[in-house]
Amino acid sequence: MTVPAQWPVARLRQIGSGVWILAAVVTTAGSFMPLLTFNTNFGDGGARPSMSYTLWGADNRGFEMFPMFGVPVIVGAVLLLAAGLLGLMSTRLHPASGSVLAARLIGTGGAGVLAGSLTVVFLFLQVFESVDDDGASRVNNGIGAWMLIAAAIIALIAVVLMLVPKLAKRGEEPETPAMGIPVIRVLEPEYEEEKADAEQPATDPKG
Repeated sequence: MTVPAQWPVARLRQIGSGVWILAAVVTTAGSFMPLLTFNTNFGDGGARPSMSYTLWGADNRGFEMFPMFGVPVIVGAVLLLAAGLLGLMSTRLHPASGSVLAARLIGTGGAGVLAGSLTVVFLFLQVFESVDDDGASRVNNGIGAWMLIAAAIIALIAVVLMLVPKLAKRGEEPETPAMGIPVIRVLEPEYEEEKADAEQPATDPKG
């Protein structure tokens, strides 16, 4: 069994993997926190009953209008967690190794799934915030909304940390043909042939 060559620890890759794990944890916690609180005023001066909404629906099960957006968001969190763990285990491998490339691919996909799902969620929330314009209802953003926004931002930052080193080294690599063998050009001095001719002794044609 061939043991992979050990390379120096890639610090940016290590930090990016840790940030992906942090984003997955914050996303999972934020999915169970209130996204918004819907307060209704009946106009009789009484108490205003409130209803909270998370990615998994409303706290009042009799009101099922709010769909459950938690499934795609958690899928993105799972992808980020897997990419983060895989990235931490491959910090000493070559940047072009399969584990590193897989971590970058899975993490980038997870960040995209998370950002896309949250975009749909917040577009849907705009409907609730614009239901009543007469002041009879009031919608307040909950801590869950801010946690999910922070998770999406740090997940995208981790994508940059994981991909920028690869892009920066691309211009330093030698030219590689289709055969996969780097092309190394060795330029020989042009004066060597002239010097050899000058050192050759002259021959007398008469012997």
